Amino acid sequence: MDLNELLIEFTNKGRYEVFKSLYKEKKRHSELEKELNIPGPEISRNLKRLVKKKLISKTIDNEYEITSIGKILYEILNIFESTLKFEEFLNNHDISSIPIDLFLQFGKLKKVNVNNQTMKNIQKWSDLVKNSEKYILAISDQFQNSILPIVERKINNQSIEIKALIEKAILMDSVKVGKQFKDRHAFYDKVDVFQNVRVLSQIGISLIASDKGAIVFLSKGGKIDYSQCLVDNSEAFVNWTRELFKWYWKKGKKLRPFLKK
Repeated sequence: MDLNELLIEFTNKGRYEVFKSLYKEKKRHSELEKELNIPGPEISRNLKRLVKKKLISKTIDNEYEITSIGKILYEILNIFESTLKFEEFLNNHDISSIPIDLFLQFGKLKKVNVNNQTMKNIQKWSDLVKNSEKYILAISDQFQNSILPIVERKINNQSIEIKALIEKAILMDSVKVGKQFKDRHAFYDKVDVFQNVRVLSQIGISLIASDKGAIVFLSKGGKIDYSQCLVDNSEAFVNWTRELFKWYWKKGKKLRPFLKK
């Protein structure tokens, strides 16, 4: 059996629904018929074809269950099904900034939304920082003037984990950096920048992950596109964004050599 023979089985929507139902748990013919509201003869035809392709098997108790190859195929198809929700967004942006192992987890991100309004996206970014209580993980290619005072207040008023990855280019102009704070070095000490901030030579992705949600921007035409983003407050997306941050954190370089005294 080659790949074309395998994939053609799922050109039938009903057969795909049977297949997905059996991924969740093994079931009898009658249970599938009742659950999916598909006529019995059609259920029988779909089961027969899936058994023939060794994607499912029949137990001695007359139940049907998905095979190991079926489980692998389901995960792959689930990724495709999920990414189709983001078809326009992904096709219009550079996805090379997402490592392949995390991209393969897109099948778990079905609740994520694509937002298309720049000002609302920036406001969402700010709100995630403002409302966070436990941690803020950020990757950015620019300083957000409106956010820095919020970060400073949080550091003063409560214990919160703050880690950031920033682009090398925005650190090279010490005058520009200095204008963001009344006392730049005092702020650095509070944040413990040498432990909690790292530098990337070039940034192709921008994100915030916090205990209140997450937001991710990708690049378009060589620049971060803040007009569109992936955003959600579900645990699955927050964890996915945290893993994305950790992947870049390992690539980041220590800050001390870049700061002018």
